[in-house]
Amino acid sequence: MTAPQAVATPKATDAMLGELDLRRQAAIVAGGIRDHAGEVTMRKNRDFDLNSTIFKTLKGVVPRKVIKRDLAKTAFWSDTAVSCIRHAYSQVERPLAIDKPLVEFMMTECNFSMEHADGSFLDHLTFCHDYCATHFRSHSPRVLLLHSILGVGTNYFPMEAKKMPMLSEMLSPEEMKHVSAFPSILRLLLTWGLLDELSEKLVSLHELKGIRFHRVIDNEFLELTTEEFWVHLNYQMVHLLDFAPTADWERNVSQTVFQVCLGLYDFLTRAGQLR
Repeated sequence: MTAPQAVATPKATDAMLGELDLRRQAAIVAGGIRDHAGEVTMRKNRDFDLNSTIFKTLKGVVPRKVIKRDLAKTAFWSDTAVSCIRHAYSQVERPLAIDKPLVEFMMTECNFSMEHADGSFLDHLTFCHDYCATHFRSHSPRVLLLHSILGVGTNYFPMEAKKMPMLSEMLSPEEMKHVSAFPSILRLLLTWGLLDELSEKLVSLHELKGIRFHRVIDNEFLELTTEEFWVHLNYQMVHLLDFAPTADWERNVSQTVFQVCLGLYDFLTRAGQLR
């Protein structure tokens, strides 16, 4: 078995952002996620520190133990899987380099130093950006690069609200709208209320006029049109792909965010809006 390795893409190196491990490379190659059982062995990571991750704000002994159980793992891939995934990924067209001013803003005006569920936070952002650039080409991948800048799902805020005008100047109005909406819609998905309500009204979704909500970081009132909402849910879908367990899905299917990932995929498929 081969020890875990992250392989920097040319774009990621140029942009000084994150790296893509084999699980993420495989997802970009396939245009989706799959159970890598038989290709990888998951072993307990005894050095895992929950307080150095985006989950450090999680409260309660039981919830913290559950999250640590799910995340404190290291992947060891078979030599065959390493070779196959790396070769396939080498054939994937690389996204364009991210604008240098935007990268500098992220590095100097924000704090993305936290660890994610699997690797650094910047690794997660890079995956979301690159997957979008490869498989959701009709919409800007910069939304997913910045999806957490106004608030992570665990109430960690990489950017101060007072810097909102600086961020807005670097984005198009459409990009800013989706970036602003992301933390709010993510929370609505994680609590299942939004998905349950939409699923109950599946046959009448053609009457949907849009969605109104408050922005997490400053409580400002926001609104998405119906089309913007469908696009946004697909952005959320790409983001949730990165939380799928590497292997043994049948045993790990109860993981909270993976459940939401499966739920959103099912809803978008039934609604005919998976893009």
